[in-house]
Amino acid sequence: MDNIPEAEGPMSSTVRRWRRLATRHNVEWSELVLIALNLYGLRGANPDSLRLRLLAEDDEYLTVVQANKSTSPFSLRAHVSPASPQHGLRELCVDGTTVAEIIDVEPSETVQGYLRADGTAANVHAPETDEYPEIVRHYRQTLRLLATEAPESDGPDRIREVAFNGHDADRGDMDSSEIIRHLTALREAMNAEDVSESATISVLTTAFTADTDFVSLRRDLGPLLLVLDADSGMPSEPGAEAVLPEAESLAQTLKAAGEAGLETSFTVTVGHQPLDVIKEWILPLAERTTVWPSLTIHPAETLSDESQHVAAPDERLDFFLEARNLFEQVFAPTRLKPEPWRCYRGLWYRQFAGEPLEGPYV
Repeated sequence: MDNIPEAEGPMSSTVRRWRRLATRHNVEWSELVLIALNLYGLRGANPDSLRLRLLAEDDEYLTVVQANKSTSPFSLRAHVSPASPQHGLRELCVDGTTVAEIIDVEPSETVQGYLRADGTAANVHAPETDEYPEIVRHYRQTLRLLATEAPESDGPDRIREVAFNGHDADRGDMDSSEIIRHLTALREAMNAEDVSESATISVLTTAFTADTDFVSLRRDLGPLLLVLDADSGMPSEPGAEAVLPEAESLAQTLKAAGEAGLETSFTVTVGHQPLDVIKEWILPLAERTTVWPSLTIHPAETLSDESQHVAAPDERLDFFLEARNLFEQVFAPTRLKPEPWRCYRGLWYRQFAGEPLEGPYV
């Protein structure tokens, strides 16, 4: 590749090695940097996770990263001396070599909701209450708050999708009746707050199966995007074996939902299984998917902990670049393309199969 920018000053051996990887895999330099950042996290005395807004090669990126990784090659550097011509500049560095400028950094904290896709998509979190009127009130308040943050003050009518997660941090996975209750309350709140009736509700869940009455859901709740969560049930203990749910069962659920008029997708974390295994698992799902799935990078706990990844520590970045190329081939017949704003720790940011991706990006 001839589009890898020259670094100013001495270049770290890590950056040199990564540049060679970018050339070999035919990926933009900024794509590789973002993949590596989501893999290794940040070094330093930081909160557990940070929301970073970066500027790399004149493009802006938003990502949430693990930020207290002692072995990460990434660190933040701030120019604080008033005498410095770079006073106030904050940089993202790899072993001392600058790779991006930091536009904004803040702790990643749980909030009622937030906007993505240039303000056209809203993510909302479920309230703690079980009282239906209070659930509706919570979603109305969240949508009203987000409307004030929308670009150009376009308000609720700008929102084209509202995302709901069927997993509660305190109570675990919601069952199907709980999810339907929340989706009903959410649609009621959207209507009350003048969100367009054509706006889609996307729901991330494991509760629905091929036997779910998707026809009634589509009739009662309007446009829906079903995102099956293949990561639900994955072991959280270090070293425990990660077993994927049965692909054929998920594919049948996606098929039933699609035949009822729902958009369909799924999410899975990549890095637990060899690429040939994950390829065979994904193939039947790809045939039933209408929205590009969230293929998420499995972050490294440490550079040396081999139990966390199927790839050896010094081969992990190469592994994800190979995975990226593999998934491009698997989904080629579908003509689907990634929507980068849907996945914080994804494998695509501005480029897909050697071609530029269209926005929105963050």
